[in-house]
Amino acid sequence: MNKMKVGIIGAGAIAEMAHLPFYTNHPDVELVALTDFNEERAQLMAQQFNVKRVYSKAEEMFRNEKLDAVSICTRNDTHIEFAKMALQYGVHVLVEKPLALNVKEALELERAVEEASKICMVGMTHRFRNDTTALKRVIDAGDLGNIYYVKARMLQRRNTPSGWFTDKSKSGGGPLMDIGVHVLDLAWWLSGQPDIASVSGHLVQGIGHYQTMVEGRWESAVKASPSYSFDVEDFASAFLRFKNGLVIQLEVSWAINGLADEGIMIELFGTKAGARLKPLSLYSEHQQVLTETKLNVPANNPYQEEIHHFIQSILCSNPTLIDISQGVKVMKMLEAISESSRQKKEVNVENLFLAKK
Repeated sequence: MNKMKVGIIGAGAIAEMAHLPFYTNHPDVELVALTDFNEERAQLMAQQFNVKRVYSKAEEMFRNEKLDAVSICTRNDTHIEFAKMALQYGVHVLVEKPLALNVKEALELERAVEEASKICMVGMTHRFRNDTTALKRVIDAGDLGNIYYVKARMLQRRNTPSGWFTDKSKSGGGPLMDIGVHVLDLAWWLSGQPDIASVSGHLVQGIGHYQTMVEGRWESAVKASPSYSFDVEDFASAFLRFKNGLVIQLEVSWAINGLADEGIMIELFGTKAGARLKPLSLYSEHQQVLTETKLNVPANNPYQEEIHHFIQSILCSNPTLIDISQGVKVMKMLEAISESSRQKKEVNVENLFLAKK
């Protein structure tokens, strides 16, 4: 059997950490090409992960290589352009989150995917964690009953990333688009992916630029220049109502004056039981006695699971865990949150996008 030929667009941190290593270790994959406008960095990454060829332009890579699949690991505002280009060359796509800068772009890509009849998977890595997979299994078995309320958050005290992340024209937004997309998607997926009804959002730039002495801040591979702006929020919250009666309360931040969370925190409240993601626990009642059960689930590397799932979906012609249609629905919720904050009122999501047509 011939190996699947894969290329990667973008040689930044997410490619180095989450894509290159796990294509390299897949027995059915040949990592043939890497492209980035920063050729020096791309060459270093290619040497580290034994990638055969390096290109400075994605179009040149597609013309010269007969690729089966590609990962798009570039700046948010380039995702749609590169995904469409890949589809035009008949290549399956894994695109990093967020899918697009706005719903209009996301819908354009969805149409292109349908026309090309190719897989387009969105990189929602937290769906591939062992603990979230275990919790999803418990929920789908009906052990929580009817889930009516979910609290989902990821608050960071001082972790505003550098570079293009704070430039709305390039990122599409602040923590809502950066980490909020993961938190919202995970809460929505665990809850059964109901249809959204209305949203009330609140976006604030509360801290803004700061000189706090902190370590380990996420840095873009493209270094900041004086032209980069800070025109995004650093805190976002939302109250999302769904057609089945579910409500999700969402909170995310890059910088707040308060306690920081250790990763994504999710609590689900159902008619039969409740659950907490971290620590992974179930709360219920047995024989009129309250019970609390800790679930013992070994940790895994969700990036590897994600990449290998993408490859397996292509090889077996199976649906992916997060396809383009789900990516569009998440984008609608994100855009509705931002629009609600701008209007300073709750918005009906269906009416919002009917008005934008």
